Amino acid sequence: MPYSLVGAHALGFDLARLARGHQAAAVLRTALTADAADLDRCAAQHPGAVARGPWLQATARADARAATVRSVLPLAGEAVEEAVTTGASTLLRRLETSLLGDTHALDHFLRHDLLDWTWLHSGPMAVQDPTASSAADVLADAAISGFLGDRLDAGVRRAMATPYLRADLATRDETASTGMARLDRVLDRLAASDESTRSAWRRVVDEQRLRTAEWAPAMHQASWAVSMADRLRLACDAQLAGVIAFQRGGLTPRDAAYGVWNAVSGVIQAVVVADLLPARTSAVLMRPWHLVHGSDGPLSVV
Repeated sequence: MPYSLVGAHALGFDLARLARGHQAAAVLRTALTADAADLDRCAAQHPGAVARGPWLQATARADARAATVRSVLPLAGEAVEEAVTTGASTLLRRLETSLLGDTHALDHFLRHDLLDWTWLHSGPMAVQDPTASSAADVLADAAISGFLGDRLDAGVRRAMATPYLRADLATRDETASTGMARLDRVLDRLAASDESTRSAWRRVVDEQRLRTAEWAPAMHQASWAVSMADRLRLACDAQLAGVIAFQRGGLTPRDAAYGVWNAVSGVIQAVVVADLLPARTSAVLMRPWHLVHGSDGPLSVV
């Protein structure tokens, strides 16, 4: 399954189920807002094809070992909720450990979606600016080192991230604002979750399973609004920041697989386009937040 700006919540679903998903998300957030000077700094740290050769081989081996569910899951959210509701335990176990995409999808997303402005076009042909291409190697290696996490040898993982660290960019981790104050308040609240709040998320998701048929249409409508309002990059940054907040708040890969990520992702998407959504759609996506936090929700503290 390819990753895309429109479907950033699906990328978030994968990253939220990875132990080092927050690290990959921080690199992708950095790539999303990188400018020409940032790419120059990354390109200057490119380790060369010889050094990258073993990393690419290790990445390919890790990808080959990783079971995927691309042929089973046409849409992450719908499939997860159907499996939980019907008790399809085998699928759920696979959902806890299997990914919708792979490193090829992640690399393509970074180069073609996040760095779309670096491509030179001539008629039907397109080629990436050479400096940007080298920078993309550095960014992709760092993102993939987090994406694959412990499926890579620790030495290989650290080596893949080293050129990015040497570039010394302002990494957009949990300290970086999305630029939308209300959204930042939601993310801060999520990241500060204690055991009581985490238990509330799990309980609310379980209790709302009979109503999950409403979620996918509402999420589609919110994603359409994001696209029509030209907020794709903001929404992508929000979902990636959501992964970081999700993991900082102590929510686990199992929580993500069993529906908590879908609930959180829907809240994030609804906040990004709160001014454009019909009240009913907003209510569907915001319901889990209000059930967890009561009336103290992001829409009431503008």
